[in-house]
Amino acid sequence: MIQFLLLVLVLLTGAPGWAQSGSKALVVEPSLVSDRHSVQAGERFHLALHQKIPPGWHTYWRNPGDSGAPTRLELTLPEGWGVGEMIWPAPRSYDLGPLTNYGYSTQITLPVPVTVPADAPPGAVDIPAFATWLVCEEVCIPEQARLTLGLVVGDSVEDTQGVHLIRAALQAAPVADPQLQAGLTESEAGVTLTVLADRFDDAPISDLAFYPHEAGVIDHAADQAVQVQGAAVRVDVAGGYLARNGVSEPRDGVLVYTVWRSDVRTREAVGFTATPGAVVNTLGGVVSSANAGVNAPADPVRIAAPASISFLRAAGLALIGGLILNLMPCVFPVLSMKALTLVEKRGAERSQARMMGLVFAAGVIGAFLTLGGLLLILRVAGLPALWGMQLQAPLVVAALSVLMFLIGLNLLGLFEAGVSLQSVGSSVKDSGYRGSFFTGVLAVFVAAPCLAPFMTGALAFALTQPAIASLTIFAFLGVGLAFPFVLVSFVPGLLAFLPRPGMWMMRFRQILAFPMFAAAIWLIWVLTVQLGADGVLWLLLALLAAGFTVWALGLKGIRGRATAMVGLVLTLGALSVTARMEPVSSSTRPDAGAWRTWSVAAVAQARSEGRPVFVDFTAAWCVTCQVNKLGVLADADVQAAFAEYDVALFRADFTRQDPTIAAELDRHGAAGVPLYLVYPSPSGPPQMLPPLLTETLVIGSIKQAVSSWDSVVANR
Repeated sequence: MIQFLLLVLVLLTGAPGWAQSGSKALVVEPSLVSDRHSVQAGERFHLALHQKIPPGWHTYWRNPGDSGAPTRLELTLPEGWGVGEMIWPAPRSYDLGPLTNYGYSTQITLPVPVTVPADAPPGAVDIPAFATWLVCEEVCIPEQARLTLGLVVGDSVEDTQGVHLIRAALQAAPVADPQLQAGLTESEAGVTLTVLADRFDDAPISDLAFYPHEAGVIDHAADQAVQVQGAAVRVDVAGGYLARNGVSEPRDGVLVYTVWRSDVRTREAVGFTATPGAVVNTLGGVVSSANAGVNAPADPVRIAAPASISFLRAAGLALIGGLILNLMPCVFPVLSMKALTLVEKRGAERSQARMMGLVFAAGVIGAFLTLGGLLLILRVAGLPALWGMQLQAPLVVAALSVLMFLIGLNLLGLFEAGVSLQSVGSSVKDSGYRGSFFTGVLAVFVAAPCLAPFMTGALAFALTQPAIASLTIFAFLGVGLAFPFVLVSFVPGLLAFLPRPGMWMMRFRQILAFPMFAAAIWLIWVLTVQLGADGVLWLLLALLAAGFTVWALGLKGIRGRATAMVGLVLTLGALSVTARMEPVSSSTRPDAGAWRTWSVAAVAQARSEGRPVFVDFTAAWCVTCQVNKLGVLADADVQAAFAEYDVALFRADFTRQDPTIAAELDRHGAAGVPLYLVYPSPSGPPQMLPPLLTETLVIGSIKQAVSSWDSVVANR
């Protein structure tokens, strides 16, 4: 636990800074510009948010990609003035690890059309605006600014600087082509976009890329296989979570490409709405639809970053996440058994010590590969595949609790059961290889409640890749978890820092029993959430029967073995009852104060009332969730921010199986819980927070979410 707290402290001190409301130290330099210094009554002109962005930083497009948040601009116009939708210039892609984001760097101008009423009185007009944006480099900082632009209603007069910036932005924005046809359908690659437009036949084009308006239509980090032949374009790309059940809705998007016109190389963009299930050209063969088969395109042109880069970065994240798992409190009790083995075996032959380390690693990696394979099978079958799902089964929770209880008794020396029970711990006899292997398996099994830092991105990447790539990512998790013990087994000199063998080793073994009992208590509490008091009663009876079995093992002869068998049957019988019990309804659980039960409808209702929303996807068996719940989310400053901004708080409890919550986690690309979503008010996509929260992070995200709504209220 000490190591875990130190890790959290390091993460907190290295967490990104968040610009607070009213801060003058902004990374981005914002300004409000207009293409008119003076406007005429009845005229349509443009206002725009102009951003100067430092080198290495970027802000976000309307679809930010795998992470981020789009820039928002809210104008407070005089009565009768009209405002249209923001015009977004074509974006670029930015890679960060296995993630790909869409946005802008250096500088960007985001115009908004404004209409002056025909009866607007002449004179000076001040237009206040409130802008929010997220700017990222290696860290991400949400920023905001209140801006004001002065105009005159009279004769129409251009603003020289503003008209230059806005005209360039409008030229970089996607154009509408009424002759363009587009269709989007499911295919062997994932989804296939087919486009037919004469504009592509006018001049040679290259570097074509598809940017959907909505996140989740495609896998943003995946390669796009592009074919262009005359007026026909075909793009094959892996589908996102919105396309996992096929393509059934029209999808808006942008094609961005480079074209040579009059010996000048320019970047152009065209917008479109793709018809679901439609194929508008046959370039590269037929794609799947309601009446067609599947053919992969021939000789695709890869335009995105190679997949190996994203894969290697995901593998690195998995390796680091596996290493950090060694410090997580859910894994520590089991790993302490392996530590005891290393201490007791330090006098063994070097070859035996090395073999035990490798066998432990084989158990860890094999268990990760098995778990990864099961998750992939669930994914192929169309079922939600999420990290930690095995602990949603009350029988598994109850059995693990009994196992931890028995291991604790074993470490206290109350019984020695030879290979059969000792193998789950740390046998020091010839059966130590078997014990090392099953200790590795058990470590992975109880690691499910923990999502260590860096694991989320790696798991999310793994569950969207082909089987070989996915299983390789899971193997890297295993390598990270097993590495410290393999290192010590190959470099036994590291154990020289410990005292010489003696009575302290027996005391050390006994002390390690208490983390096991603590783990058993935690699992009992998890069962109270799943099955209530009746479930705990049967688990306590199972523990009683297990204790009786341990006592019977000390009896000699056939009578002792028969008595122990009776105890074992009673233990298994009590555990089997938990498998048949009905889960406790969430309505029967104690009230969680300001937190309400999550549902899509409840969130929509709260947002329609003008309230920001904070959603906590959690589970009793998720240790990271409990650390956040008892720490950051219970912090007085965070609670004060929730109250000050009237935040609607919802908790989605994934302790037991819930297909609705599983689908929502899957929709947001989450590998499991925890997941934290902050919805702005009154509309807009949610911001996803990282698994390990900080007070600054939560308060900053809440302020960002409420800022636009506060501006509306303040200026009414």
